Amino acid sequence: MKMCLLLFVFFGVLSADGQIPGTPVTRFPSLSVHPSSRAMGMGDLGVATSVGTQSLLYNAAVGAFASYQHQLSVSYLPWLSAISNDTRLMNAAYLQAVSESSVMGVNLTYLDMGQIDIRDNTGATLASYRTRDYHLGISYALQMASQHSLSTTLKLLGQQNPTENRFSLSGDIGYYGFGKLGSELQRILFGASISGLGPKIDLPATIAIGIGYSRVSETGDQLIAGIDLSRLLKDVGLAVRLNAGLEYVFSEIFFLRGGVSLENAERGDRKYFSFGAGYKGFVGDQSWGIDLHYLLPFGKRAGISPFQNACGLTLHVNIGSYQ
Repeated sequence: MKMCLLLFVFFGVLSADGQIPGTPVTRFPSLSVHPSSRAMGMGDLGVATSVGTQSLLYNAAVGAFASYQHQLSVSYLPWLSAISNDTRLMNAAYLQAVSESSVMGVNLTYLDMGQIDIRDNTGATLASYRTRDYHLGISYALQMASQHSLSTTLKLLGQQNPTENRFSLSGDIGYYGFGKLGSELQRILFGASISGLGPKIDLPATIAIGIGYSRVSETGDQLIAGIDLSRLLKDVGLAVRLNAGLEYVFSEIFFLRGGVSLENAERGDRKYFSFGAGYKGFVGDQSWGIDLHYLLPFGKRAGISPFQNACGLTLHVNIGSYQ
């Protein structure tokens, strides 16, 4: 009952309608883009379904149930390659178990927004500059009971542009829980997060809820599916983003993924189908793997979507299995 009440309160905030139109303008875009290829392959899904270091990008509370002592990942995305060939997003994340019920994580995201040229009416270049955006986050997650956890995250933000170097701080809080559906082989997953909280400098403060389902077959194959709903806290209009996806795991080794992202055209217009695949290898109590994703946009109003041919990869290593 408490879990249902919590999700009802979060959904009420997500669905609140307002009377004032307009598109919110936010700074520090690196806070709004998630470079995990597993999550992007599932439609940018992860509030309740993230695993390992991926939880540091969506909901750090999930990491409290980590299955390895040490987890490390690096991700690279040639972001928005349809409109620029030198815009890229990079991420490095590390998760370490502090005790049997708590973990700490470090997450560094760097967004290079490429070279921008200023030209006159004749097309001559007057000036060229690059803009960079990044943040460093430190997270702590703790199990509050056998099936529930909470997390907190502090982030140092930075941005470089031609006129100034801007710095700030932001914070996230998260909740995660799960329940068994008749047996250990089936679970219902719940997650909620509030991210981007900080000074009133137009940070992309976002509230999100997620629900997921996990089932392990008798042969060891696994199915994970979920839906996330999110919106900007400063958005007074009804502009909820929906992300949905699924993952099928063959014998804990091969992964196939698919998903969809739906967003209001005035709030970013992130409408695309996503596809992904992954592989995980094992060496003793350690594992390593690679994840790939590809986005296929739809419903674009212009001749080309900025998400056209968007792809990326994530490499990850896990050490010290608890299983």
